[in-house]
Amino acid sequence: MKILTTDLIRESEESAVKSGAFSFRELMYRAGKAAAEIIMQKYDCRGKNITVVCGRGNNGGDGCVIAGILAENGAKVTVCTPFGAPVTENAAYYYNELKYVTKTDIFTPKPDIIIDAIFGIGLNRAPDEKTAEVINAINDTDAARISVDIPSGVQADSGKVLGTAVNADLTITFIALKPCFVLPYGSDYCGEVVVADIGAPPVNYSFLTTEKPVFKKRRHNSHKGTFGTAVMFCGSYGMAGAAILAAKAALRSGMGILKAVLCENIYLPFTVSVPEAVCLPVKPNENGTLCLDNIDLPSALKGCSAALIGCGLGNNGDTAKIVRKLCEISEIPLIIDADGINALRYSIDIIKKSKAPIILTPHPGEMARLCSLNVSEVEENRVEIARDFAVKHGCIVVLKGADTIIAEPTGELYFNLTGNPGMSTGGSGDTLAGIILSLLAQGFSAGEAARAAVYLHGEAGDKAAAKHGERAMLPSDLIEEL
Repeated sequence: MKILTTDLIRESEESAVKSGAFSFRELMYRAGKAAAEIIMQKYDCRGKNITVVCGRGNNGGDGCVIAGILAENGAKVTVCTPFGAPVTENAAYYYNELKYVTKTDIFTPKPDIIIDAIFGIGLNRAPDEKTAEVINAINDTDAARISVDIPSGVQADSGKVLGTAVNADLTITFIALKPCFVLPYGSDYCGEVVVADIGAPPVNYSFLTTEKPVFKKRRHNSHKGTFGTAVMFCGSYGMAGAAILAAKAALRSGMGILKAVLCENIYLPFTVSVPEAVCLPVKPNENGTLCLDNIDLPSALKGCSAALIGCGLGNNGDTAKIVRKLCEISEIPLIIDADGINALRYSIDIIKKSKAPIILTPHPGEMARLCSLNVSEVEENRVEIARDFAVKHGCIVVLKGADTIIAEPTGELYFNLTGNPGMSTGGSGDTLAGIILSLLAQGFSAGEAARAAVYLHGEAGDKAAAKHGERAMLPSDLIEEL
């Protein structure tokens, strides 16, 4: 699925009109009609009190078309214009054409459904005091709240909330997704998002979304070596669970052989929990973590097609040595997660020198440490930070969070739309790292593995939430859904 910025949306509209397919006035009608049909599919509108709050621009015109169609289909519709009637040519036309609706400039929120058609994608300033009062009143109502194109008060391209914004239950947008639907903090205000087809195809795209991967049917004549061998350097005293989750997720995702280099002090809980893995226990350092002097890295990597380091590894000098050495000698794709990422903070340039593809899987805190920023700066600039880092260092960045970003060295950027807040718990990242490792071992390219794993991880999370609820689900539940 494509995600378009404001400029590209406008180009797409202009392209459709220039092609002779329809006029801008007809395009407005198409948008309003498509939105009205979606509303009637999702809500029982006949006989219901519906208020459409219209702004003075084209978004208000969309609202007027919606109002007219809902009224024709048996709804009791009020069009409220608290800022005055629409003034753009096409919006004014549809406002003046309204029949079977009540028109008022006084906002009294007592409907069953309220439709926000105040601002569209062009908003670039905070709402003034009167507009903020109307938006807050919309949010205070018990009615179902529906926004047209984007929730009023949210900036389309940045996702920023400019003062206050409509907290929609449903947003019906046109042509394609906008960045605000996948970025903090606007995405919190959008509710369910539906893209309405209005006959104006996107002329290009700014970003893409991940897609469900397609797996080839397994050959009948196969064995464990057919489906890849990988090695993981994970876990430490007190953090055996991270290694266990990563290993289980990797094996559940279909790989053939998993080797686990781990400290002797967690060998027992690990091997009891993951008997399918081949364990390579080594003596730990005084901190209870892996020590480079006790690991034969070339031997551990031999015969493997992917490697993972970091989950529960511990953060000390020995960790940094192992990560740096792996980056230097590995000729197979390498996933660096959690403490492995923290260990790179003062030697980040080593990534670019690696002979093999590297995938980093930071959460916002780890990304902030890598870039010497604070978390809020990362969250407010997720696109730029992920993409710039991937391009500069020649790696793939999986910046975790709601609508996880996968940024590639080419500058291509993907958003993931699967997943839910129930995955916001310790161990979810370990399971993701394990899935990526498994797909790499099975022959996916680094970019394909990252995108597919993030999608599957989120989809498994959605299935787990359906069974257990978002509050009660665990990372181990995700693994069972794989």
